[in-house]
Amino acid sequence: MPSYSLSPLAYLKLVLHAAAYPSSTVVGVLLGTVDDRSTGAVTVSDAVPLLHHWSELSPAMEAGLALAETFAKQQGAVLVGLYVANERLGDVRVPHGVQRAADAVRSQCAEALVLVVDNDKLASGEPAIIPHLPSSKPPASWQPSSLSSAKLTLADPASPTKALAAVREGQHRLVGDFDAHLEDVTVDWLRNARISV
Repeated sequence: MPSYSLSPLAYLKLVLHAAAYPSSTVVGVLLGTVDDRSTGAVTVSDAVPLLHHWSELSPAMEAGLALAETFAKQQGAVLVGLYVANERLGDVRVPHGVQRAADAVRSQCAEALVLVVDNDKLASGEPAIIPHLPSSKPPASWQPSSLSSAKLTLADPASPTKALAAVREGQHRLVGDFDAHLEDVTVDWLRNARISV
């Protein structure tokens, strides 16, 4: 079973994306590297916000995924998963459309995972993510796991506290996703260069 390390930048971007659109389901892509194919150690180095309007399978999701994959290759990375923050508090499932997109990512990266933002924990200072891993039993689906059983660690244990401080400072207003880019082509959704840790 692979192990996962989530960078402070990736954690910050997924939290800011969720905070930017609190009444919408948001979806993004996780970029990183698979360090050692024999152990499958995955480093999630960045996150690319995709959608807040069309979170089900749509031409926008397909186009966004393809562009994010091209961007990842240019950065020397691969797509290692997706993240989703559902619009309802307490909803920590992986929506059907996101499962299908995650299956497509997994077909390219066997170690792929889905991180679901736990909206109830966003303001707590605790890690507000629930890793979902592919089930080995039919029917194929993405099953929730704990951070420890998924072997997922935060590269900086203070990431949740720092992300919460960034939201309080209003940095979530800086996040751009592919949906926003479709409305205003000047939105830097791939890099989100104004966001840094």
